Amino acid sequence: MNFSTILGLLLCGVSQVLLVGATSVGSMGSPDRSGSLELREHYIRSLASDCVPMSITLDSSHAMDFDRSFIPVSPAGSYQLASNGLQLLLDRPQGKIVTKKNVNDKVAEGATLNSTFTILYGMVTFMLSGPATPGVVTAAILIADQHDEIDIELVGGDPKHWQTNVFAPSPRDDQPLYGVFGEIDDYPHGQKSVEATHSYTIDWNEDRVQWSVDGAVVRTLHKGTQKNGKRWRFAHGFTDDTKQKGALHYPSHPARLQLGIWDASSPAGTSEWARGPINWEDAPRRMSATFDSIEVKCPY
Repeated sequence: MNFSTILGLLLCGVSQVLLVGATSVGSMGSPDRSGSLELREHYIRSLASDCVPMSITLDSSHAMDFDRSFIPVSPAGSYQLASNGLQLLLDRPQGKIVTKKNVNDKVAEGATLNSTFTILYGMVTFMLSGPATPGVVTAAILIADQHDEIDIELVGGDPKHWQTNVFAPSPRDDQPLYGVFGEIDDYPHGQKSVEATHSYTIDWNEDRVQWSVDGAVVRTLHKGTQKNGKRWRFAHGFTDDTKQKGALHYPSHPARLQLGIWDASSPAGTSEWARGPINWEDAPRRMSATFDSIEVKCPY
């Protein structure tokens, strides 16, 4: 099998993964990517999951860079690339909405965008803000095809804090470990609200994940037990490791950047976590999260 054949098969496989939902274009539309040499080269880099440094301002004057770097996996019209940033939209569902036992019978489908590239370890900084509406969650995530996640979540029902989490499923798990590795974090500087624009950073290497806000490290999660022991780690502000029932749950697969806003009004456990459900009698019919910029650094 020659190189051209191998390259064609690889590009086809990557396109199937990355272009899921590409026909569901956002308000800016989605160009024909099949003939773009530059995008094909981007796909090739993503196969190796190289951390390629990048810095992108998310506004209408950088639409070409945006279209090369992100694709929508949500309905048409679910986002807007405007002069004041990338607006991820959440619209009220059509028809009557019935709330029973703190769950809505209809859930809005908000915007979700995936990067066209993956990274395996690196430092990613998102500049964003989200709505302070109970039941609404704004997310900036690193997510792998194997379902590993490293999360930043702004929960509108708890607007004075932000949340961090990791997921890395293990065959030993009998159910998803939703709250095991999550943490509620403070804003050490500036306006203490999810509605304010903050700089959120995920710094990920093969041994630990650090989360920062506005340049201040607020959480460090280590992969496994440290030689200095648990008492030393807690004394130095390190959180517990990712072992659970003898299995490691540390994200270790190539991951895409994912930006999103979603309605957490169902099921019951999710709604309770998000301080929901959304009360559409009082909430705006359209809500939005704003992403101003994204930067990827490659220190590892």
